[in-house]
Amino acid sequence: MTPSSRLLLVLPLLTLTTGCEVLADYLPTVSFDRLDVSAVDWNGVSANFVFKIDNPNPIQIKLARFDYALAFSDVEWLQGDDPDGLELAASGASELALPVSIEFQSLYDVVQATRGVDTIPFALSGSFGFDTPAGIVDLPYDADGGFPALRTPSIAFDKIRVDKLGWTSATLAVDLGIDNDHESTLDFTNFDYALTMGGDSVGTGFLDDLGTVDGAQTGTLSVPLTINFLTTGTAIYDAITSGQVDLGLSASTDVDTPFGIVPLSVDQSGLVSVDL
Repeated sequence: MTPSSRLLLVLPLLTLTTGCEVLADYLPTVSFDRLDVSAVDWNGVSANFVFKIDNPNPIQIKLARFDYALAFSDVEWLQGDDPDGLELAASGASELALPVSIEFQSLYDVVQATRGVDTIPFALSGSFGFDTPAGIVDLPYDADGGFPALRTPSIAFDKIRVDKLGWTSATLAVDLGIDNDHESTLDFTNFDYALTMGGDSVGTGFLDDLGTVDGAQTGTLSVPLTINFLTTGTAIYDAITSGQVDLGLSASTDVDTPFGIVPLSVDQSGLVSVDL
């Protein structure tokens, strides 16, 4: 008689004669293993809640049912069931992944992400129902942890500082106030930008490293600009010397976040004071 055949005979007998204590030695075990983030941007995140299931038996066992309830900060967000026809490999470990896609704005309308933290708490609970030779056996699970809470940094013009002003050219620095809501530092690299004054182009540039902003802080990062008045005209000179300009910034940058590098587009405009 094969080991598989013996198990098919033994499991029902154990259930009838000795109860669940002995049967437990033949049941799969379930544990929450990790949260895998597969994709993230400023709009939302796609992730997998991954469970590890160990089958001690020499035969495959089918997952008959699977139910789940997902909550963020004690607010229920998602529930359902999805057995997905998973069969556990004989005498080995299998993984089951529960995929979720979360839109940040919808989540933050219900649960507030606290300033100075990178994640919001999640709780995931439910049960796995395994189709064993002794019948369907339900094993509960209960997991918790931190879920990515990415927030777009707030970027606003601070001021324009004039380092050098002549009749034919000016060397300036455009100061940006960048507010970082996370616990972790944000690093801004590959900053590709174009600047306008009064709707007219005054310069473009590329910065390998714009700078960093510490967690839960508002930092000032500067964009350099050199203007040739012989090319742009005297109207730009007059605007700068007036002490206030209508400034426009269009840029793209890579932001190193707690969850990897996320591209960010910047489109900012408004009246900005000039520090002569």
